[in-house]
Amino acid sequence: MQTHSAIPTSRLQQGPAPIRPSHRNDDAPASLASLGTVVSIRRGGAVYREGDPALNWFRVVSGTACTCKLLPDGRRQIFTFLHTGDFFGFEALGEHGFGAEALTDLVVIRYSRRHTEALAQTDGAVGHRFREIACRSLTAAYERLLTLGRRTATERVAGFLLELARMAPDGKTISLPMSRCDIGDYLGLTLETVSRTFAALKHDSLIEMTGAHCVSLLDRPALELMTEGDEPAVRHRIE
Repeated sequence: MQTHSAIPTSRLQQGPAPIRPSHRNDDAPASLASLGTVVSIRRGGAVYREGDPALNWFRVVSGTACTCKLLPDGRRQIFTFLHTGDFFGFEALGEHGFGAEALTDLVVIRYSRRHTEALAQTDGAVGHRFREIACRSLTAAYERLLTLGRRTATERVAGFLLELARMAPDGKTISLPMSRCDIGDYLGLTLETVSRTFAALKHDSLIEMTGAHCVSLLDRPALELMTEGDEPAVRHRIE
């Protein structure tokens, strides 16, 4: 990984990759293990920046990151949040179109793009996994277009909570390691709108804040109806 001036080298730790991501959907081909290097990045550090050469790709071992782009006026658009087990950094071109930053202390496995592409030519499991990742990314991109283009603020926040709930063991207790500002940059909303929407969902007994970074879904079916634009399910709709 390139060392950037904004990230002191003392904040990066590298070594061989004996760590396997502890993810409930951990299905990375075993043949990748020998190609990886573990890299630790402190909260706020960059895994890579927009425009950096796309020489590697990554998988989250622990922590939360995001891919994002800074607009000319200084605003930030988060494209995706990255959690344990997620692959990222794939690029069709020779440089990264988005940056990737650590929202918490982060551990990733870094893989050489050149070596893994060569492996994919000879290992069917690796090639299949890469195609699956590409298809999932395309599906997620279509969903993002719908979210940002047609949904209200209430529908966006409800959909975001359901997105996280799908990864929760009980389907309803959600960890929110990202800030409200991060959520706003992901959903295309202001910080104030995100905060008001959370408050409205809490007031309507649809969610409960069980800690500074933890939310429990009290009425998941109503939230699911809300994402479909079902008006009766919404008592305090925020546009």
